[in-house]
Amino acid sequence: MVFVEQEYFDHANYEGGKKMSRFLRVPNRYLVICVAILVFLAMTFAGGCAPEEPAVDEPVEDPAEEPTEDPAEEPAETVELVLCHFMAPMHPLHVNVLEPWAEEVSARTDGRVEIYNYPANELVAAGDNFSATLEGVIDIGFVLPAYTPGRFPLTEFLEYPFMFSSPLQSNLTAWELMETHPALRETEYADVEVLWWGTTDLGHFLMTEPVETMEDLQGLEIRSPGPVYNDVLAELGATPVTMPVPEVYDAIDRGIVDGTLLPYSTLYSFSLDEVVDYVLELDMYATPLHMVANKDAWAQISPGDQEIIRELLDEFPRTIGEQYEREAAEGKELAEEAGITIKELSPEEAQAFRDQLEPLIEEWLDEKEADGLPAREVYELMQEIAEKHE
Repeated sequence: MVFVEQEYFDHANYEGGKKMSRFLRVPNRYLVICVAILVFLAMTFAGGCAPEEPAVDEPVEDPAEEPTEDPAEEPAETVELVLCHFMAPMHPLHVNVLEPWAEEVSARTDGRVEIYNYPANELVAAGDNFSATLEGVIDIGFVLPAYTPGRFPLTEFLEYPFMFSSPLQSNLTAWELMETHPALRETEYADVEVLWWGTTDLGHFLMTEPVETMEDLQGLEIRSPGPVYNDVLAELGATPVTMPVPEVYDAIDRGIVDGTLLPYSTLYSFSLDEVVDYVLELDMYATPLHMVANKDAWAQISPGDQEIIRELLDEFPRTIGEQYEREAAEGKELAEEAGITIKELSPEEAQAFRDQLEPLIEEWLDEKEADGLPAREVYELMQEIAEKHE
């Protein structure tokens, strides 16, 4: 910044005006432009008046000769991506997985790719997350497919009853299935870039009164996690009540429902240990999750940086599975400390539940096959992969 003296008449403080002087701040770029113009005019004038120099043969460049120095490359523009998810800012998955991943992407790409996490549905509602990703409202969506019922019929297999015995198994199985069978990408995720596909920890009956058998469930009002478990609860003799997880505490506390199907981790993440008295431990289901990117946003990233991000995402099935295992263990420990009664079924008792629900699974598969989906093929492959990771 430079200063230029300017004369002017001060009418504000001196009646009739008085010649004054002041200094104006002139940005350096304007001074440089003025100096350049003056130099140009001076050289033009000097060139016109100077005697003509005799012509000199210019050296001829050898095309085979290598240039001594490459021109400097322009730095690549930073690609900034917005990720929105449904979890609270202090949720372990946000703190221990998504935030470190975004930092690692930035570090490994030397800042060429920056990912900004927006938790708690800050940008779009959970039910709009997938559509918002498709339309480019957000660049990356991380959400439960169950929030858009009917849109992901093959994804529903992950929440079928008694598919898994641990969240690590469910997450390793889910990603291997996605990588193995093309039907998932082609029928349900063709319009997005799938970054990760997995599950939460496993769900159990969290109740206000003792439940140890199917007979104990008869007539009870139980919160359902979605359409699949509306059918399951009805088949077991209970009455399903659909509501978002944040409303469960109040519903149990006020006696609107007698309990809920949810993982152990919700005892502390939603303070349900304060209203739940009994747990029927069944490892009944896992809730599917997916993380998908808008295709145009993903295409902005160079192939090299895409490969770096993919390498980091390869760790997600194990990282997230192990994270949910820790959360489940902490939730069960909290239940024990809070004096919540836990019923662990014997193999024979658990088999009674399985036998009751097997016809329902067959009915679902028949319906999907009738819709032209390779349902049995995908379901049986998932069972094979799950056995491998058991």
